[in-house]
Amino acid sequence: MSVRIQLDDPHAFYTNLDFISGRIILSLTSDENVSAILVKLEGESRTVLMRPMGPQAQQQLYGRQNQRNGIAMENHKILYKVNQVFPSRDSGGMGGAYTLRAGQHEYPFRFKIPFNNGCSDPHSQQMGPGTGFAGFGLAGLQQLQYRHVKRTLPPSLTGFPGEAEIRYYIKVTVQRPSLFKENRRNAIGFKFLPIEPPRPPKTANEVYARRPYVFQAGLASYAKKSSMFKKKPAQLSDKAPKGEIDARLPSPAILTCNEPLPLRIIARRLNDSPEHVFLMSLQVHLSGSTEVRAQDVVRTETTSWVLMSLTGLAIPLGSPDDEIRKETTVDTSLWDRIPLPNTVAPSFHTCNLTRRYELEVRVGLGFGVPGEIQPQIVTLPLKFQVEIFSGIHPPAALLDAIASRPTIPVRPTVQTQPQAYDPAYPPQVGAPGAPDLDDAPPSYEDAMADEMSPADGPRREYSGVTDVNAPNMDEKGGAAPSYTKQGSSGGAGGASSAIV
Repeated sequence: MSVRIQLDDPHAFYTNLDFISGRIILSLTSDENVSAILVKLEGESRTVLMRPMGPQAQQQLYGRQNQRNGIAMENHKILYKVNQVFPSRDSGGMGGAYTLRAGQHEYPFRFKIPFNNGCSDPHSQQMGPGTGFAGFGLAGLQQLQYRHVKRTLPPSLTGFPGEAEIRYYIKVTVQRPSLFKENRRNAIGFKFLPIEPPRPPKTANEVYARRPYVFQAGLASYAKKSSMFKKKPAQLSDKAPKGEIDARLPSPAILTCNEPLPLRIIARRLNDSPEHVFLMSLQVHLSGSTEVRAQDVVRTETTSWVLMSLTGLAIPLGSPDDEIRKETTVDTSLWDRIPLPNTVAPSFHTCNLTRRYELEVRVGLGFGVPGEIQPQIVTLPLKFQVEIFSGIHPPAALLDAIASRPTIPVRPTVQTQPQAYDPAYPPQVGAPGAPDLDDAPPSYEDAMADEMSPADGPRREYSGVTDVNAPNMDEKGGAAPSYTKQGSSGGAGGASSAIV
């Protein structure tokens, strides 16, 4: 007996509201008794962490067995749907034994991927009548011991060997009535990327990071000569340039998978120095922080992507004749054709894993005259807390359904007198005197998915999983995680302090 799964029109990745269908192909070399054939659509968010060792930790190792082993683990069944393809529900369900003749048998199946994770709902963990206690299997009973959050299904994620992973797959089980014959199983994995939440309306508002700069005059009386055959360089003034640099993103700061950065860099002069200011270097780094949680243990893994790194530039920023505080915008062609790498997952938060992002723009400035730039370089780091969306837009009917839902009244807040601030330096969001954050965008409900068609539109590449059919952490031999040391490199999914 052999059993395999064949998907209809396999996708590079699936998303919410997608139908995933296929056939179960059962090959028999002789007549076999079969009780039932079950097909499951499953998703798991699994974390395994070592407990910290110390005097207090030693006293707590006399509790549960996993505490004695010094290991904390959680395995959330974020997606669990069961379809019985044989015998059909109309023929009387399960319980008996059916004889299948030798040959090849095919059974079609079809699932629709929901919006939200199901581990917080005990009823979604039922495995069918006659299994487990009160219809729950061991996995369903285990879910009742965890703390859960109800959120949109997270993306597929690997890259933290033995520590954390999110996987999705189709599994088939051929149940056999004999105690002396094992059930036959097979599984096939697939990548998942969620539909992005509703985006706020576009406005002209921007979030920014700002840094002042000032050069020191008198370190060299003459500009640096680039060749001994050139004429004597002009003498520099005793007033070196000073100013400020802004890096700006649309508000709220949202980036999109596989799309270029909507970044603007603006320079302003704050004095009337006769020297030019030059853009000498530009680096953009994306840093992802993955918070891994298992019971009472928490660990944060950091992954870095170098989006761009330009050196050896000599791009003038404005002119010495410009008015003070006149804005000069850096040419966006330096970065507007560079998309985010396809190994960058969207921001997400699920029961035991959270992914957040920070964008850092490093601007290197120099001064002097054209062709004779001083060796004095000032580097300004500009950082943003950003959110990354998948780029899979929800169907218009879904957005209309969310807009038509009745709004929940909000408790009135006490009005306070805003603090005065310098118009040239407006406060950031969340600071005293800054405008309040908008309400959180409405979430999707699985009840809406019943009548919704799949999302239609372009889908970006995504490589959040190195191998969807690789063994999971329980099958790789050993539950202890292998932490990556600081400074080492990692795979596509990320590793501690890895450069991707």
